[in-house]
Amino acid sequence: MKKFFSAAVALLFMLAFCLPSVRAEEPPPAVRVIRVGLVEQQGEQNGLAYEMLLSYIRVYLDEVSKQTRWQYEFVRGSYQECAERLQRGELDFVGPVQPGPTVRGMVFTGGIPNWTLIHLYRRSDVPKPALTVETARNAVVGVIANDANQTALSFFMATNGWDMTVRVFTDAESMLAALYDGEIDIVCDDGSHVGKEARFAATVSVVPSRLMTTPDKEDLCRQLTETILTIESLTPGFGTTQKGKYVDRALKAIVRSTENGQKYVSSAGKLRVAFLPDCAPFYEIGGDSGEDSSGLYVDMLAMLANGSGLRFEFCRAESEERLWAMLESGEADLAFVSYVNGGPAMDMFFTGDVRQEEFSVLHRKDGKVGESAKGVAVVPAAIPGAEAYFSQKYHQRVHTLKSPEECLKAVELGLCETAYIPYLYLRRENSLVVRPGLERLDREAVEIPVAIAISPKQPDVLQTVLNTAILRMDKNEVERLEHENARPRFSIEYLLHQYPLRATLFICALVSGLAVLFFMVYRHRLQKRQNEILQKKNEDLEDALRREEAMRISRDGYKLESETDKLTSIYNRAAFERIVKERMEVLPEGAVGAFFILDVDHFKEANDTYGHQCGDELLQKFAYAMKEVFRQSDCLGRFGGDEFVAFITGELTRAAVEKKARRVLEAIRKITVDHSDLKVTASVGVAMYPEHGGNYDYLFNAADRALYQVKSRGRDGYSVASSGVMR
Repeated sequence: MKKFFSAAVALLFMLAFCLPSVRAEEPPPAVRVIRVGLVEQQGEQNGLAYEMLLSYIRVYLDEVSKQTRWQYEFVRGSYQECAERLQRGELDFVGPVQPGPTVRGMVFTGGIPNWTLIHLYRRSDVPKPALTVETARNAVVGVIANDANQTALSFFMATNGWDMTVRVFTDAESMLAALYDGEIDIVCDDGSHVGKEARFAATVSVVPSRLMTTPDKEDLCRQLTETILTIESLTPGFGTTQKGKYVDRALKAIVRSTENGQKYVSSAGKLRVAFLPDCAPFYEIGGDSGEDSSGLYVDMLAMLANGSGLRFEFCRAESEERLWAMLESGEADLAFVSYVNGGPAMDMFFTGDVRQEEFSVLHRKDGKVGESAKGVAVVPAAIPGAEAYFSQKYHQRVHTLKSPEECLKAVELGLCETAYIPYLYLRRENSLVVRPGLERLDREAVEIPVAIAISPKQPDVLQTVLNTAILRMDKNEVERLEHENARPRFSIEYLLHQYPLRATLFICALVSGLAVLFFMVYRHRLQKRQNEILQKKNEDLEDALRREEAMRISRDGYKLESETDKLTSIYNRAAFERIVKERMEVLPEGAVGAFFILDVDHFKEANDTYGHQCGDELLQKFAYAMKEVFRQSDCLGRFGGDEFVAFITGELTRAAVEKKARRVLEAIRKITVDHSDLKVTASVGVAMYPEHGGNYDYLFNAADRALYQVKSRGRDGYSVASSGVMR
């Protein structure tokens, strides 16, 4: 009994030590191919927008494949086709699909949503005019019970002014039946339920969707969801970046002007845009009419005008209080501002953010400020609302000064602790170059949102028109305008006016530098004469060296020409024998080499049948095939006629040498000669160094005997001298 117990304990210990090693040696999991069906929308009229949304799915799956080693195959088709293939097990996922009552029993991915477009469709067999405010009035639109679709449809109707009755259905079949029975006039759908008999009428919006799969693939769906969440946790900005790259582009592609907006634009006069005193690079209002105005915001208004058809003119406001008053009274219609809840903004309408304006935080390097200046910050009067924005966000006492330069000077004199200065201004004016006592806290750079405030005297539709134009703005073009307006400039007049002492010192330094430069030029001319003599001697010496080099190159070229076979461009017999003997003399003890003799099979018959030109081409391609198989460091030669030789060294084994011989034979069998049906083969004899000989002659004779064995057994093969067995 004790023996049995001891044996059992020993067996358990052995298993404990062996099992981990077995698991460690298991091969990595095989790459899995995931088949994804991409739904093509029926009658979809915004192809670019939908392709952007499908690209959003692909880029997420590409990122997932980096984590899981999954590979993807994409199949495109209608929703019905993809759903049927999913049920048959031919696909693993289908998307984009909206979860809802029409897909009960299916499993959907979680994490970051995909996106799809929803549209309005009408019966194709009933000719009707295009949807407008008039034609849509009193129409009944059906929508499947889905919060996203219902919300998007309600917003679409409100922004376009369409007075339609919405009827909610629990499933697609009843909704389509109502359409074809004439109970409803329009359906709102992502295109997955309507057939070819439905006609596209209008695009509504972009709504969230998911990837769908069957319940038997729930584990796979869970793995995909977890991987997506892992990507978002490890790379928090990934989803935001891809959304801006694809989803935002899709939104821009489908955005459209409403009918009310078009009517407003056609009847509206010039809108008056109010600006504070000039602040480059944002705006510089020239003249009373503003025709000579320039700056980033002026250029952006030109972009908005091109995108909306609106027209603008400019007016001035002496202060921020005056600007808000002008908007409230209707003296001005628009203004670029930073929105802050409360205050004068309560009476205004606002567009979405036009820009995120970056402000740099500056302070004194030595940190010395007066007691009354601690916790005090200043901001230039460039963007109305900036003072309130910084005060609320950072809980500081913030004061507005007239210009950025006044703010910089206040910090320099210790009158305040920090200054918030627009980064584009610092980039354009190089203000910190002449203010060595100030430094910028890059880690504390902040951005404030800039929107367009709209006078309450203007109709609500103006807000929609401006928002639509803002969505259509090209980000690349805005960045180009930003670069053009913030290009750094340098003005001596500006320096003399703002910093007379520093500018004077700079001019003195410049004059001194010019004097030093003049002296150096004069000294250079004196030394030039001496250098000319030395240069002449150097040229004579270089000429002699060039002649000597030319002679050496000529000798080397003659030597190379004398050692090379002219037809095949490899070593001739004499050169090959000399080089191999030299290499054998310096081979270290224990080194291994292999000597190959290769003979073209039936070369004489081919030469007699097809002519010498064909034979020469065959020999050239034979040598080329050898070069493809052997290394550049190996020694190759033509021994004469149709006989070739090769010598290789290195960490060689018998198996490696035989593999090399087989590769040579395979390469030769692939040779084709123009205008002939030759099937080229060769016989190869191999001898090993030092096994079959310690010098050149012994190796050659051993390889030659091996070659003879190959020929005596029918050619097209190789033989190694030691074995005497042809393969």
